[in-house]
Amino acid sequence: MNNILRLLYRKDIGKTHNDVRDIMLILLRTIIKTSHALDRENQLVGNLVAIMLGILQRMDGAHYDIFVKHLNNRFELQDFIIEILLVFEELVSPHQKSVFSRDWMDMIMHQNTVILRSLQHLSVVIIDHFFDPFEKQVWSNFFQCSIAFLIQSPLQLNDFNDNKRQIIFARYRDIRKDTAQEIRKMWFQLGAHKPKFVPQLVEPILEMSMIPEVELRKATIPIFFDMMQCEYYSSKMLPNSYGDTKRNNMHYKANFNEFETEMIEKLDILIGAGKGDADYKDLFQSILLEKCQAHNILKTEGTEFVKMVTKLMERLLEYRCIIQDESKENRMACTFSLLQFYSLVNRKEMYIRYVYKLCDLHMEFNNYTEAAFTLKLHTELLQWNDTELSQLLRSHRHTACRTHRELKEALYYEIIDYFDRGLMFECAIDMCKVLAQEYENEIYDYLKLAKLLVKMSQFFEKILKEFRHTSEYFRVCFYGLGFPRFLQNEAFIFRGENYERLSDFCSRILAQHPQAELMQTLEVPGEDITQADGQFIQVNKVEPVMNENFTKFDGKMVSSEIVKYFTSNNVQQFQFSRRCENCGGGPDDVRNLWLERIVMTTSYPLPGILRWFPVTETKKFKISPIALAIETMKKTNKEIRDLIIEHRNDEALDIKTLSMKITGIVDPAVMGGFGKYEKAFLTPDYLEEHADEKHLVEELKDLIASQIPLLEIAITLHKHKAPESLKLFHEHMEKCFADMQANVESKYGKKTCDLKLDRESVIMRRNGFFMPGMFEGNNRLSETSMGSSDSGLSKSTSSTRPQTSSIKSTFASFNFNPRPSLGHSPSTKSKSKEKTPSKRRSMKKLDRETLSLPVANSQWYTQPLTTITSTPERESITSITSASNTSLTAKSPDPKVLTQELTAKRPLRSEKEKERRMSRPASIATPTSGMKGFSSTDAHSLSGADSSNRNSVDTTDSTSEEDLIPPPLPAKTRDSTDFSSFTYSMDWNPNNFPSLSPLNANINTITTNTTTTIQRTQHNSITNSSYEYVEARNFVLSEKRPPTPPPKPSRNSKHIP
Repeated sequence: MNNILRLLYRKDIGKTHNDVRDIMLILLRTIIKTSHALDRENQLVGNLVAIMLGILQRMDGAHYDIFVKHLNNRFELQDFIIEILLVFEELVSPHQKSVFSRDWMDMIMHQNTVILRSLQHLSVVIIDHFFDPFEKQVWSNFFQCSIAFLIQSPLQLNDFNDNKRQIIFARYRDIRKDTAQEIRKMWFQLGAHKPKFVPQLVEPILEMSMIPEVELRKATIPIFFDMMQCEYYSSKMLPNSYGDTKRNNMHYKANFNEFETEMIEKLDILIGAGKGDADYKDLFQSILLEKCQAHNILKTEGTEFVKMVTKLMERLLEYRCIIQDESKENRMACTFSLLQFYSLVNRKEMYIRYVYKLCDLHMEFNNYTEAAFTLKLHTELLQWNDTELSQLLRSHRHTACRTHRELKEALYYEIIDYFDRGLMFECAIDMCKVLAQEYENEIYDYLKLAKLLVKMSQFFEKILKEFRHTSEYFRVCFYGLGFPRFLQNEAFIFRGENYERLSDFCSRILAQHPQAELMQTLEVPGEDITQADGQFIQVNKVEPVMNENFTKFDGKMVSSEIVKYFTSNNVQQFQFSRRCENCGGGPDDVRNLWLERIVMTTSYPLPGILRWFPVTETKKFKISPIALAIETMKKTNKEIRDLIIEHRNDEALDIKTLSMKITGIVDPAVMGGFGKYEKAFLTPDYLEEHADEKHLVEELKDLIASQIPLLEIAITLHKHKAPESLKLFHEHMEKCFADMQANVESKYGKKTCDLKLDRESVIMRRNGFFMPGMFEGNNRLSETSMGSSDSGLSKSTSSTRPQTSSIKSTFASFNFNPRPSLGHSPSTKSKSKEKTPSKRRSMKKLDRETLSLPVANSQWYTQPLTTITSTPERESITSITSASNTSLTAKSPDPKVLTQELTAKRPLRSEKEKERRMSRPASIATPTSGMKGFSSTDAHSLSGADSSNRNSVDTTDSTSEEDLIPPPLPAKTRDSTDFSSFTYSMDWNPNNFPSLSPLNANINTITTNTTTTIQRTQHNSITNSSYEYVEARNFVLSEKRPPTPPPKPSRNSKHIP
């Protein structure tokens, strides 16, 4: 056959028309079938294809007519055309092994030339024989084969170098144009059958139109407008045809949704595969806009479609350019841009595709929080029901899920896991609550509910116990035309990485944009920067503005770990301030310190599906100096409050931060504290100059005054937690605070605080033991605990403790030596100290040698330090304590003698016991001979009606350190037990309890060192200034009291009969 065909090509042998006809009729169809059936690995397939190409090359239009007529019927012709079209398609298909070597360009171009000529002849046959009646399969095969032929790589001259492109063009021309014209001709020949190929031909024609050849594009792009018209005018009653729409336009489909959907999906695929460019986008827009605007009906809908597709192509082209970029931010930004677009045009399948693309990008960089928020977008498209999933909503991650409920539940657990790994426990809890609602109230699956609640409890615990870093936020502006389009002259708010500071963030951004220059000013640049071809970046730190929805925490005692989350998460507004340079004044002149505040709003809250979002709104305003002072004071007070709560919740927390904060306020060495505000704003001249700011001045005063009780609590906590090495430092701090407190309260009054330190009464117990060498016979030396509700002292029932703003704290497990130091700090100031200086004496100053009776070891026992609460202190009755020395005989033991071993914690009393003790009549203190030498005037100064508030049971507002220290034990001496001058007659009652028969009818008041007062009725009130307690004589019992044991005599004294 090779020799025959070679002979037929000779020009000196005469006419060969009939010879070619005979070979065609005998061999052509057999060769076509054989070449189609043979495997490409067979060496003979190349020879067969070469023979087939030789025959087809010699055939002309007459030969095709003869061949068609030679076939017996229409079905054989249909088979022949389909067979030859399939062979052509296989020869040019990139998915099939090439028959000829791809480097053999001459043979491949010869093959393409022959195929194009054959397609031109076959198109005529198809039109003549398969249009009426219409055979869709034949037409479909023709379009498919023609387009595959057109887009094959050997015909893409733009991919070759200049030399090769010129050679091919000179020998064979650009046969793509001829092929495109043939396809265009066949499309418009379809006539009323066009709707049958929409949207089937959208993808192949779209791919063909993206070939970078202007004439080819101009020939094929108009086909899309024709497709829009075909679907729009097609019949909604009879699909894939016009039906009777010519007679009744009410049957119009009146939309081209199928074409639009197919166009969007195929654009995404083709541009992502590298097809198309910006020139194609512009040409596509211009041609279709022109045709749509010239059409009366499609003018509106068609124009909207063209604009939408143009935007899509812009984003797809950006995505294609940046998806291989090293900058993960740019890759995610383009993916997010497409995701937004598909959400707007309601293309669920494409939307879900990019949801998972973005989620995979986040997981690649361990952005678990953002991955969870991204995956959450898919759940919003699902319902809590058992409806079967459509193909558009399925997830490749959960292929086993068949219903909406199954997939949504699986996605929820995946999201919860991501939130857990991203330390966003609050978000995980919110997702758990939704699942719990379904389990409890919808499907009643209590086993799943139980497991879910356990998981929720773990999240709540992690919120308080697991350390979480607070992310910082940065404003980044990209100026210049050198950046990608979506970054040019735009501002963004970025969420920093964990522990990433401003310098680290700047380095990371500049590494992603090595050609960019970092600007050193925050001023908005002019057009010389914004319209330049370079790249300029402006970066500064911004503070998140807490969402107004979380003002529920205001005025409440909430753990800082809980509040901290809401201060830096789910935020959409950010701010920063800068000094107004044109407002005058020096850097230290707070009176003229004006600030410009810039508040920015992002398109979405952070964190979200991205680590940054563009700024959509910016507001600027100025902050006056006094408004800045008020803002600073509010911030400082909040910081103190937060520190108090933090140290309340964590006893092991380092006090370094607390120490620095307190010292910076009470002893400001650099910034001047609020004293600079007093000098600047709280002066008569300022108020005279700024009369309209009187309310701001008052607010500033109130804030300064409100800081004092907060500092008092903070210093108390510091005293509790400070080690011995910081004792001097703490004392200095207390002294500075005392001066500040006196100054502030004298100027602005005394403020209260909602923070309260609620504590149980502190009880000091003796480690009691008997010393045989100190007693005679059966005599016993007893002591009364100071400050204990068990003491034999009378209790005031005339008044109750009022609510107080002072915080008096006492700390657990304080150990005192036999001579504890209960002295007051140098900074302690109180009214009572000024009025009764003689009775404020430290136990350190007591000389043990002056006491004839050894003092037993003592131990303070308290309840553990209780939590700080915002509720008022419980009302209580203050006990009046004193020392009494009584004696008993051996046959009448005191039933109140302590018979139990002392323990570290005092057992709690029952409510009934408390009531009984509170209602018990007041007892008396047994006087001793140590009363001699005390004047009644001293007693009057302590217990009289004009005594200071510190000695009143109704006053507890003192913040003196003396009130924080328990009263000392009464000192007893051997000389104080001489009862020779005792004025009481003692008789034993039948119940073996001693009773006192007073000889005088005078009632006196017992007053101790604590802040208590009992009304005085007579004059003989004695103050023992030597031993810091008050004793009294000549008591008259106005009512029946429980019997009190008689005093015990000393060793050398005689028993009192």
